[in-house]
Amino acid sequence: MRSKGIESMYATHRVKNSDNAAIGFLVNGEFYPDYAISGEIQGIGNLSLTDNFVEAERELPSIRYSDLNKKVYARLLEENPFRRDIQCALSEWKEDSQHVVLQLEGTRQVGKTTELLKFAYSSYEYIIYINMANDKYDFISVLKSPRMLLAMEAYCRRALLPEFVNNKSTVIIIDEIQNSKDAYNSIRDMDAVFACDIVVTGSYLGRVLGNREFFIPAGTIEAKQMHTLSFREFCGVYGKEEILDSISLYGESDGKEYAALEELYNLYTKIGGYPEVVKRYRQTKDIGICYEVIDKLLKTFRDESRNYFNSPRDVEIFESVYREALKVMCNEKKGTGSNIIETVTTLTKKHTDLPVNKNEIANAIMWLQYTGIICTCDLAVNGDIRTIKSGRRLYFSDCGLVSYLAGKSALAESALTGLTTETFIFNELHRLFKVRHSQIKVRGDNVCFSVYNGYELDFVILSKDRVVYGIEAKTRGGEPNSLKVFIKKHLVDKGIVVKPTHGGRGDVFDTIPVYTVGCRFPY
Repeated sequence: MRSKGIESMYATHRVKNSDNAAIGFLVNGEFYPDYAISGEIQGIGNLSLTDNFVEAERELPSIRYSDLNKKVYARLLEENPFRRDIQCALSEWKEDSQHVVLQLEGTRQVGKTTELLKFAYSSYEYIIYINMANDKYDFISVLKSPRMLLAMEAYCRRALLPEFVNNKSTVIIIDEIQNSKDAYNSIRDMDAVFACDIVVTGSYLGRVLGNREFFIPAGTIEAKQMHTLSFREFCGVYGKEEILDSISLYGESDGKEYAALEELYNLYTKIGGYPEVVKRYRQTKDIGICYEVIDKLLKTFRDESRNYFNSPRDVEIFESVYREALKVMCNEKKGTGSNIIETVTTLTKKHTDLPVNKNEIANAIMWLQYTGIICTCDLAVNGDIRTIKSGRRLYFSDCGLVSYLAGKSALAESALTGLTTETFIFNELHRLFKVRHSQIKVRGDNVCFSVYNGYELDFVILSKDRVVYGIEAKTRGGEPNSLKVFIKKHLVDKGIVVKPTHGGRGDVFDTIPVYTVGCRFPY
């Protein structure tokens, strides 16, 4: 029984499940199962125990357990009102009658746990949430038991949950699963024993799953990716999502609509899409406070990263790469397709006293990719989308990170604008490769850029219909000379210039508003 003054504890409702069976009481606003109450019956003033049956002094109004979940869901929505696209993917997974264990991936603080709980409390009658960072009720003992179903029933009793119902009305959520190889390695066993739905999630999964102690349960999991808020989701926060979805790409809509979206775009490129950052801006309208949240996020990220390195030297190299080389990349041209490992190694040696080699830098960059802080962009060699060299550029995964880090350096405003614009375009295009199968619009594995005879085209992307799009980013006037060359040489099928504009059609290429580059593809 939870510690409260016994004289102040009173049952207000009889709680029943979907089969109309009594399963517990609502006591001072909290659910208590019958078995828990019977052990501490003297603690609740208006209940008594007769022949091992709990009775109320007078008949209490009844409430469905599912209605209690609705109240939790309403509270979660109030605290986290953002509508996230991942909800559609989660619902699609649940509705698939053949679905397996769901593994939700994504960097820290993108909202994985929040969105999973919103999904669970709106879609299931029974929710069993387990956090492996603090295994309070000893879930590991369930996994080690030869009689897992009975052990799960005992677990629910320890956690003061309803009796375990082993069917599709129940979902088990195992959070921070990267903290337990035993839990991850038991996924296949759980899937075989439990008839209920199972979801696992955690940060840094990419790193730990490369560990020999973690065994990938091939064929047993379906992975889905979650990111920070996209610009479309960001517009939804401000009630402008429908405008973004319907606005003309070629200057034919009301000027006020373009102005409203451009204002949101300028804000988004400054603060990015981490949910907590967006929430704090909504509360304070202070970008400085947003950067304090980002600073705290990065400090947590650095502290946690130390747990995944083998030696103090690895930690020192990582911190040097993260602190110096990547910030320097914000200030210098990314180059024309040279090996990114060599580039970062050169920059690190140039700006620190630390002697490093390419392998050590490669490990540090790989860790940044595992954590989702950065992503790589591939090179389409000589404009050929079929000839790819992987990982030739780095981009931060969030515009707010770029603006925060660049703000701590001496980067000129014009250079920062160019950097955030490219970061925005890359990430909006990158998301096209990470959607569920029913929404696929592109072919290939990743966004590309290309270099041909010294001309560098910002982005090349192949549509599902095999149309090659060449995309050139502009922050102000000037001719898209690289794009013109690629069009003239028939290296791309359709040319698009993306910039802060209302858009327009041209004889050689079209121009579209920068904020439509991802969500309105193909154009």
